[in-house]
Amino acid sequence: MKTLLKYDLRIQQTLILLFIASVLTALLLKQEYMMTVLIIEFFLIAFFQYVLNTVKFCNVRYTKTASRKIYIFTSTYIVIGFLIWILMCMVSLPPLDTGEAIRSIFEYMVISWTMLSPVLILQSLSISFSDHEDTKNRILKKCL
Repeated sequence: MKTLLKYDLRIQQTLILLFIASVLTALLLKQEYMMTVLIIEFFLIAFFQYVLNTVKFCNVRYTKTASRKIYIFTSTYIVIGFLIWILMCMVSLPPLDTGEAIRSIFEYMVISWTMLSPVLILQSLSISFSDHEDTKNRILKKCL
């Protein structure tokens, strides 16, 4: 885990660059399977960043900045909402007004996930960059 935390910024940068390259490739090739590749890459980035930031949030070596707290709160909202949505898709709701209301709420939640996800990817990258700089500064202070 130490190695993962040490190279998290590089790993995130690489994953995001691969995703951008895949988007450009998908635009050029216009193949149906590329959409599947993009969805898989997107979820891999989201999963990696969520796990990484959760580990850092629970680790005493990393400061709990406002940005990190906002990231954890917002990403947990998305993860829990997404898991509930999957469960709701597996269970058929009765055709009552409450079932339609719940479906309507989840439609709005999906829209919010769509808007928040790119912001969270960039915020996680920013947090990792700040952590990298903090680590460098701590090492420099020890050397002096």
